[in-house]
Amino acid sequence: MLFHFFIRRWILSFGFMASVFYLRFLLFYPAIGVRRITRWILCPFPGISSLLPSNWRYLINAPSFFPRALPEIFSFLPSNWRRITRWILSFGFMASVLYLGFLLFCPAIGGMATAAASTVSFVPELGAIPSVAAAPKLLRISNVSESTRGWMTLVHVVEADRVKVASHGSISKSFRLFRFGDSQGIKVSAIVYDDNVPCVDGLLLPFRKYYISNAEIRRLAELPPDCFYPFYWVINSDTSIREATDVGLPVLPFYFGLRSYDSLHFVADTNNLINIMGVVVNSLPARDVYVEGILRRERDIIIVDQGKRPIILTLFGDYESIEGRAIENLMHAMPIIIAIRVRVTTKKCLSLSIHPSSIVLVCPDVLEAKLLDAWCTDNISELVRLVFDERAYLDPTVLLPPVRDLTVTTIADVLSCDPFDWGNAWIKGHVEVAWPCARSWHMACPHCYELYDYATTLGTLCLSCGLGIYAFPRAWIRLTVHDDTGYVNVIALGAEAERLIGVSAVYMYASTDDENFALYCRVSRQIKRSKLLLYIKRSTDVIRTETTTRYTVVACYPA
Repeated sequence: MLFHFFIRRWILSFGFMASVFYLRFLLFYPAIGVRRITRWILCPFPGISSLLPSNWRYLINAPSFFPRALPEIFSFLPSNWRRITRWILSFGFMASVLYLGFLLFCPAIGGMATAAASTVSFVPELGAIPSVAAAPKLLRISNVSESTRGWMTLVHVVEADRVKVASHGSISKSFRLFRFGDSQGIKVSAIVYDDNVPCVDGLLLPFRKYYISNAEIRRLAELPPDCFYPFYWVINSDTSIREATDVGLPVLPFYFGLRSYDSLHFVADTNNLINIMGVVVNSLPARDVYVEGILRRERDIIIVDQGKRPIILTLFGDYESIEGRAIENLMHAMPIIIAIRVRVTTKKCLSLSIHPSSIVLVCPDVLEAKLLDAWCTDNISELVRLVFDERAYLDPTVLLPPVRDLTVTTIADVLSCDPFDWGNAWIKGHVEVAWPCARSWHMACPHCYELYDYATTLGTLCLSCGLGIYAFPRAWIRLTVHDDTGYVNVIALGAEAERLIGVSAVYMYASTDDENFALYCRVSRQIKRSKLLLYIKRSTDVIRTETTTRYTVVACYPA
């Protein structure tokens, strides 16, 4: 049937072109008779006339014979009009005979041509044709670029940030950030600006799937290390967003790349941001604190996972007022959270803190969160004991247990590192007291532990945290650590210093200077040449200035 269709189209096209050519030839060359034209057409094929039947040879001569058979038609016409009319009638007669012969010798193709001619529909003018947009192509994120047109992709909303405002002088711009992923695990950032922000209200909810098309594609100025897609999307009024409710959609992977609790010490006090998931066992009351002279509202929540290492996550600003209050209202059920892009600090032994780019997802609807919730239900009594009875979130032996030798850094490497590139480190070596001192304690803020002079600060507010200061002695001891590559001076503060000295800071505070000096000499003899494993960090400006030590001990163990 397909072959017949093309034969039919060829025959009709050839017949139409031949008819037009023949009529134009008759109009522009009226002196040439029909007989001469017919013979001229067949002249390249000299043997055709002899091969045709007698009736067909007669039909070839019919163009000049047929008009003479009807003399009454031309009797009343002028001579020039008689010639034109004769040519027209001759052409019609010749076309009819050829078409009838074709039907006789090729009935199948001829019937198809006749049927096709009877089913030709009227085609309106171009302006009357309604414009129908082509269906967009369903592509993966990796196949969408600046030159792609008519695309659509199925995405999973991984992150949905709140509306933020960026200001530059007198100009401000509101925006909202999103993070999408697809079945390949490729992620793309999307942003909505100003008047288009209300257009996505109620859409692009976390962990739901959407079909998105016609977003503006822009190239990233710099490709982040963990990003494989060099573009970001701008959602505007032309962007189409439709929630995917189809049955049998592809299962999208888990995108967050969660960090394990036992590896947090590798990125503590660095610019590296991590993602972490945990069950909230306790939410401490909110408080007002001063940070670099600015008052802000903070709240500490205690989270834990299957590793049973409770850790503090500090929320402040909008995170405290929105996510913090939402968590507080759900504490009866111990909600699961996923904290995205948070910092690891050693402010409270080992803890987590919100970053301006962080996102906190409360009760995320993912399989991993459901599995953690089921584990929490089975181990709730042990979690209560760790958090409420033992306060394990402040215990270095739980948060920073001893590590293997492969994790230990040599002292020479520690001293040669750039302070902007290097965080904290584990070192191992023989230790001794750096130099004798009249006392092994100092006055500090009881809230943030910053050093202060007792005589000038007692009864005032701490310049660091803004809370009232009272008499609070805190133990300290300065050590020199040696290994095969060099030595470094460190200082141990608080509980770590008390474990090395063997007595509490309150006891030393109540003792006389002579008693403290004698105690210091005894401790120096005990510690000398002992071998310790220490986790150290860079000292704060106050500690470095007052004690001339560049590094502070966070945790230490006998080696």
